[in-house]
Amino acid sequence: MQIKVNDQPVTIKSALNLRELLKVLSQEEKGVALAINSQIVSRSQWSNHTLADGDQVTLIKATAGG
Repeated sequence: MQIKVNDQPVTIKSALNLRELLKVLSQEEKGVALAINSQIVSRSQWSNHTLADGDQVTLIKATAGG
């Protein structure tokens, strides 16, 4: 299955939910927001939202600093 994460193609073997995707990407959940096909998905729905072929994931990381 092919998806895009921040406009980069990513191949995954099976349908994953968003929490599983973050593990595959070695990305911590803290400080991250996710949008699928330009729709923000709340953190409480990450385990319930299963990715589909062709989905475009936008991964936004909070940064601190000044």
